Amino acid sequence: MKLEQRGHITKKERQDKEQVKAILKEQATGQEVKLLEVTKQAGAEDFFDLISNVLRENAIDLIALDQFQLNLLAINLQRFAQCEKNINEQGLMVDGKKNPLIAASNIYLKNVVNLFNELGLSRNARMKQLLNQIKTEKIEDPFKDLIN
Repeated sequence: MKLEQRGHITKKERQDKEQVKAILKEQATGQEVKLLEVTKQAGAEDFFDLISNVLRENAIDLIALDQFQLNLLAINLQRFAQCEKNINEQGLMVDGKKNPLIAASNIYLKNVVNLFNELGLSRNARMKQLLNQIKTEKIEDPFKDLIN
């Protein structure tokens, strides 16, 4: 079951999805996502702390099951930043060939984008959530009066 879905869904499907969302929100209440040892070993504590603080400040609910993905996000952000730093120091070309760190950097960036999407932290994920709320009339459509 996709919680965010495009296209027509039945009233029953909509109710089921709202119930699942409510359960997920209830599960998240009071849970803390913790830093894993592997994240410390990767030197990604600062990224983990930064992400955790942003999530707390914006009241984004994650449950303990999300902690693995959040730690992976921190590690991939740290490795992406390290690759970019080394590319800036070494240049795009090394010994007349494309710097191999460019490929690694692209892999880490792709992982970061995927993890942001999976955790619902990307702009597109938030837009889908808002559109779903408008469709289910949980929030008022700001353009409704203009159309009518």
